[in-house]
Amino acid sequence: MSAQTNASIAAQRQAIENGQQTLPVLRPCRLGDGILSITEDQQERYRQTARFFNEPLHFFIPASGSGSRMFAFLFDYLQHPDAENTKQAERFFSRLPDFALFRQLPQHIQTAYLAGELTLSAFIEVLMGAGGLNFGALPKGLISFHIHEPFVLNAFQEHLSQVQALAQGPIHFHFTIQEDFHQAFEKCVAELAALTGQNYQVTYSSQDKNTDAYVFDQQQQLVTDAKGQALRRPAGHGTLLQNLETLQAPYVLVKNIDNIQHFDQRQASNANWEFLLGLQIEIRSALRQFVATADQAGFAAWNERMGLLDSAALVGLALQDWQALLNRPLRVCGMVRNDGQPGGGPFFVEMNGVASKQIVEKAQLHGHPQASKLMLQSAYFNPVLMVLSPCDLSDNPLPLQQFADPNTYFVVEKNQGGERVYFVEQPGLWNGAMANWNTLFVEVPSAVFSPVKSALDLLDFAHQANKGA
Repeated sequence: MSAQTNASIAAQRQAIENGQQTLPVLRPCRLGDGILSITEDQQERYRQTARFFNEPLHFFIPASGSGSRMFAFLFDYLQHPDAENTKQAERFFSRLPDFALFRQLPQHIQTAYLAGELTLSAFIEVLMGAGGLNFGALPKGLISFHIHEPFVLNAFQEHLSQVQALAQGPIHFHFTIQEDFHQAFEKCVAELAALTGQNYQVTYSSQDKNTDAYVFDQQQQLVTDAKGQALRRPAGHGTLLQNLETLQAPYVLVKNIDNIQHFDQRQASNANWEFLLGLQIEIRSALRQFVATADQAGFAAWNERMGLLDSAALVGLALQDWQALLNRPLRVCGMVRNDGQPGGGPFFVEMNGVASKQIVEKAQLHGHPQASKLMLQSAYFNPVLMVLSPCDLSDNPLPLQQFADPNTYFVVEKNQGGERVYFVEQPGLWNGAMANWNTLFVEVPSAVFSPVKSALDLLDFAHQANKGA
């Protein structure tokens, strides 16, 4: 092994030995304290700014996640049936024609179902098995989400179609995918282009295999495969930071692949994209002016209204350091109220004596003396829409890894062949990977957040046709 490889193994082994780090969380971000509420009149002004924006706009959408989790309740029903997964499986089966995926079933399977001659177990085999639709192996982005009579679209295609009218200039889409499915995604682009008569500028990248984590056993020794090679696992979506950096784009809109509404209900999402983009554009314009005129006092007054930075971070800063602080990458994050979705949320974290706005996962509160209280007080969820400026104020791309916090890794425990094994996930993309970005959290309505974690979520209002147009 090379010296670099040995150093990486040693660092990951040490991280596992140190265990999950507990963040020094101060308090949750709440409305008026870390989260901005923008009036409708102000939002409309920002939308007008976005509508006059005619430069290239980039979308960055992580799309490598497996779709099998959407159907976990079906696997559970087959292997370990209980009252809960039986109820879920029966509901799914009874509503089958309401799902877009029903249109993709072989005609004889559809006929058998409608005639009452198809069993649930036989259907699951057709849906998930390698001899059928093989949804158990597909990434979530390639699974049919919505019906557009007489067609169906998958999540990937829906992202392409939803935002085409969002900007005056060209729109570039970048999806991070599993390389094995590159051709399948390209085929979906061609099909959508033929259907709509539009061209879509789409590029792809995959998670760099060199970022994969090493796996260790309970004695902190490397776990090897049948060939004696060190076993490795993908180290989380924080590794996509370098994929984001390669876009070299001043404005990047980020959204999860499964957070997509039916095309008929795109208005709320697009209106809030416009609002957040316009806000990002105007913030960067204001910061440029403050830096160009060395107006530290003017920025301090502006910052009191906007809450971009903790005022303590500005005390005693030399002009050069102050300008460097404002030239950091900037993210404007749309935040929805947490209605019970699993995941983290926005908190103030003490960093070098300064209160910094961060996205914190529940695991990062483990061991915190007020963990339960902090979680109960937290009212908002992880960002659901983000407008990023991964550049300085002169639009020069920044080395994003320099603005990550490497100590905010996650220690993951898994079962491997009946034994407990451990590996390190890098800081999450909007957690520690963006720890030292300038951050603005902004409240957005829950209508922009309709994730599909279970296939049953596709029965919700946001995924149905002709109900929000």
